[in-house]
Amino acid sequence: MSDKSRASARWRQIAADWIHRLLVTLPIRTDPRSKTIRARTLAVLVAVGFALIGVMRELELVGFVFNQPFDLDWALRTVSLGWYEPDDTLPVTVVDIDEATYQRWESPAITLRGELAQLIEVVTRAEPSAVVVDIDLSGRLGDAPAKDERRLMASLASYSGAAPLIFPKRMEPGEDGIRQAAASQYDYLFDRRPKLEWAHATFVTDGDGAVRHWEEWQAVCWKDGPASWLPAVPIRVVNALAEAGENIDPAPEPRTTAKCRVTEPASERRLLVGPRITGPSASPFARDARAVSAKMLLDPKIDRDDQRLFKGRVVLIGATHSASGDFWMTPGGVVPGVELLANTIHYAPIDSGDGPVSEIAYRGLATLLFLVFVGSTWWLRGIVAFFLGLIAALVVVAIAIGGWQYFRVFEALESAIWLTVLYFALQATLDLAEDLKWRWKSFAPGKNRFLRTLRAAFLVDEE
Repeated sequence: MSDKSRASARWRQIAADWIHRLLVTLPIRTDPRSKTIRARTLAVLVAVGFALIGVMRELELVGFVFNQPFDLDWALRTVSLGWYEPDDTLPVTVVDIDEATYQRWESPAITLRGELAQLIEVVTRAEPSAVVVDIDLSGRLGDAPAKDERRLMASLASYSGAAPLIFPKRMEPGEDGIRQAAASQYDYLFDRRPKLEWAHATFVTDGDGAVRHWEEWQAVCWKDGPASWLPAVPIRVVNALAEAGENIDPAPEPRTTAKCRVTEPASERRLLVGPRITGPSASPFARDARAVSAKMLLDPKIDRDDQRLFKGRVVLIGATHSASGDFWMTPGGVVPGVELLANTIHYAPIDSGDGPVSEIAYRGLATLLFLVFVGSTWWLRGIVAFFLGLIAALVVVAIAIGGWQYFRVFEALESAIWLTVLYFALQATLDLAEDLKWRWKSFAPGKNRFLRTLRAAFLVDEE
């Protein structure tokens, strides 16, 4: 027998021994340690299996069986509270069309195009690295006053700055569930001007209505052309900066063919919501994320340092006033859409990890957290085990982000939670199988033996 065959046989024997150790405890009812042996053996098998395979999402179907040991949003909020401030972020500035600006405009139904053109001109003169205008330009001619519309069109048509102007393209449901780009009277300008770019601003909402992910690319059908991949706003920004020579890795377009009927995202990232940028609760300590009221940019009497506000930064122009209706529930609370875009851009360079080292770290952290979660339940009771798991998760997040800026730790934390759910589901199934077997043996043969066994196994004994 060759060395390879002997090694293979040895590993098969080790696996068989562990499985035997797991299952042999089922008939050992008289051994008081049978459940302990089974629980710890099962934990080792689950941990080793995940470390070798690294797949967890396909097993999420067990999520309805048991509650998660704690909510992942607790860990995500550590970023929103500003506990960790990474170094490799993109500096952003939000030009906030806030309540004061909106009231000055006398509460128009849509954003005034003339004032929007002026805001773009003020910002681009200060040489930003990119400009994101979070204003929907879809619709027909006549939705806005003709004078204002002509002013904005002329401004965009004559734009010659170095920074790309990126606008979100609204999506509309078409026939048979096809995702279709909404028509805009500005489409012809974007086809002819190289610095005018469309992007999508769609976020992924979970069952509870909260946003926790965003799609990197979205397959879109166009009115006068085939389906194509449309990048998210932060991807469009990152790729534009990479093309301009910035030290940042571009995000390649998916290799698969774009199909508008596909509902599953081609790729998505975990949303990170940093400290508030806009509104009265904005953090005064944010280093690379700030906001300025659009009213200040439109008032010629106010002396501003536009170079300090905008030069070399990604500038976003968008509305946060209550009438905009553009608000999203996130792990960091309710956030305006323009601020949500600002966060995705701010963290875009560091929000993913690729390569073998990243994969090893991901599996190792997930396995470690899983063992902490289940191990705490062996020696501690209920709420104490819960808080130990919570503290352990926050410590791991602090070390991974604060020490190495490894944001994939959140994915590892999510996998550890699902591993824990799977573990308790399997443990409960094996315990029930043991209980059914011994309850069955304890009753004499008869027509009610099966029902009596189920009743004894499923119902709590009354004292």
